[in-house]
Amino acid sequence: MKLVVSDMDGTLINHQSGISPANLKAIQQLQENGIEFAIASGRDFYGVRSILDQYDIRCHAILGNGAQYCDEDGQVIMSCYLNKSVFADIIQIFENAHVPYMVFTTKGFYTRYQPSYVQEQFIERGIKRFGNRKEDFDKNGSFVNCPCNLLEQFSDIQEFLQRDLDIIKVEAFSLNASDITPTKELLARIPTISYLSSFEDNVEVTNENAQKGLILQQVAQLKKIDKKDIAVLGDGMNDFTLFQLFPYSFAPKNADDTIKSLAYRVVDECENDGFAKAIDIILKEKI
Repeated sequence: MKLVVSDMDGTLINHQSGISPANLKAIQQLQENGIEFAIASGRDFYGVRSILDQYDIRCHAILGNGAQYCDEDGQVIMSCYLNKSVFADIIQIFENAHVPYMVFTTKGFYTRYQPSYVQEQFIERGIKRFGNRKEDFDKNGSFVNCPCNLLEQFSDIQEFLQRDLDIIKVEAFSLNASDITPTKELLARIPTISYLSSFEDNVEVTNENAQKGLILQQVAQLKKIDKKDIAVLGDGMNDFTLFQLFPYSFAPKNADDTIKSLAYRVVDECENDGFAKAIDIILKEKI
């Protein structure tokens, strides 16, 4: 094995305790054995760094579900951004459904709603779904740099699209999961995009080729690494192409059933150090 690529939320970390001592030790063991470690996340660079910096972890990362591949300093090595010609159709779907959304770009985070409204809804969702605390999003909280805290409002779509920025993804969410399903039915009619739900109450829209597995294929070619020398870990449907395209895939027990059905091996749950147990298998079995 030459490279191990892991999802973050629900795989490497959980929302209550971050990266466990066992998982942190597993990353160190990879590095001691000359195996590169990288992240594959739906988060933006600063969302990833805000976690990894707490543990002095520096590594390359696939971001925005495959829209970017960056080095440890955030320099973009590969990218696959959303087609601006369909952007208006995407956000119109969310606005017609009265669903909050955030636009992730190469130069910040945006919405046409009042930013305070989107922030409030996102924080309430985090409390409800992940057990977060409101104070976690305050200026001294662990989520101070969460995109919901950094939102800027725009009003004119055409003016926005003329700005010097690229669109990484659009993420919509709701306190009621039933609000999301109809939006996905409408998104299916839009060409050149891909959409998926990390959870039943959200949907993330990217370029159709901005998928973790697809960009990792390009990374493998760039690094001249065979697929059989890459292990991948993940738990959600945004990890689907990783499990489709790479034979050595590991899923924690808390993973989506589809992901588990594709996995080379199902390990313990995230909260029980499933990541560390997967790394133990990799090192002991020398796969």
